[in-house]
Amino acid sequence: MASFQQLPSGNWRVLIRAKGHKTISSTFSSEKLAKAFAKEKGRQLEEIKATGRMAAPKGSTVGHYIDDYLDYIQPGRTLQRSALFIYKALKDRFGKIGIERLSKSHLDAFIDARKKEGVQGQTIAGDLSLLSTVLRYCYDVKHLDVDPDMSDKARKSLKTSHKLRIKSREVECVPTQLEIDAIIGVFATKKRQQIDMPKVIRFGLYTSMRQSEICRIRIEDLSHENKTVIIRDRKHPDEKMGNDETVPLLPSAWEVVENFIGTRTSGPIFPYNPKSVSVAFSRARAEAGVARPVRFHDLRHKAITDFFGIGLSVPQVALMSGHRDWQTLKRYTHIKASDVHAAYNSLNIKQQDAKNLNEQMAWLLEQVGELRAAQA
Repeated sequence: MASFQQLPSGNWRVLIRAKGHKTISSTFSSEKLAKAFAKEKGRQLEEIKATGRMAAPKGSTVGHYIDDYLDYIQPGRTLQRSALFIYKALKDRFGKIGIERLSKSHLDAFIDARKKEGVQGQTIAGDLSLLSTVLRYCYDVKHLDVDPDMSDKARKSLKTSHKLRIKSREVECVPTQLEIDAIIGVFATKKRQQIDMPKVIRFGLYTSMRQSEICRIRIEDLSHENKTVIIRDRKHPDEKMGNDETVPLLPSAWEVVENFIGTRTSGPIFPYNPKSVSVAFSRARAEAGVARPVRFHDLRHKAITDFFGIGLSVPQVALMSGHRDWQTLKRYTHIKASDVHAAYNSLNIKQQDAKNLNEQMAWLLEQVGELRAAQA
């Protein structure tokens, strides 16, 4: 199973081959250390063969396996800085605890501490979700005798045992037209503003796209015939890549696009950094004297509400916004009682108009029939 080789440097290399497992290779300063390593690895492989699981090596900690997991995934995947920051925080919190000693009580204490810090349930759930990936890695890849679902169980218990909301707050700060006009008006005085914020804001209102999507869509993905654009890798709860979606651009949005791209034939339609768009919007809001904490993302709430207001169905609005289910989409709708009355009255008017038109057509046909009879 194990073979040893002394290298020209004087070190010893050990190779361990076992059926059903990747070849294990490591180098040591002495033959004694190499043989001790091979013996321990052989024991672990035998334990896996017998039980499917093995005990973690003595002294191995949660911090060790967080680093191990990051080394395992990094060659083919680049993590966002926010995720790396959370993994570092998890190491600070759990790093010195033995991986096999990690228990529900540790996670409960972590949740309580985060709650006292004023952290929202959704953020705590996100922290636990990343810890869960490490435990799952330990179980599936390293074959350790750990509970891979421990962190997931703690995350799912947030709403009940800890009485924390695990969904982000439902934002009620839907911008009014007066607020939007005031914010857009600020940019009229900014002659050196590099981002054409008025057009970006209007495009957001006409499409309900996220600012990251607005800054990512490309001229090459426009269909002038169908008045559509492809959003590449659109946000999806399960699929991170390859989730391309073709969405329609309504006349107002299409007009903004045509005016903005001019004679350009390639590249981003709006070649801006989405973070810069958000910062510019927030600064203009402050300068405009808008008291409410309206964010650029809140334009999405208004857009979706407006889509329902003009009579689009749930599937049609979901296509525009990229939502996968009504439970999520309804958080972005802000229909008032007066909107229901207005829609009902509008429907009645349309039905009455159709009835009157039918009556007029029947009368006209009757008159034509009488005229033909008289001529005969």
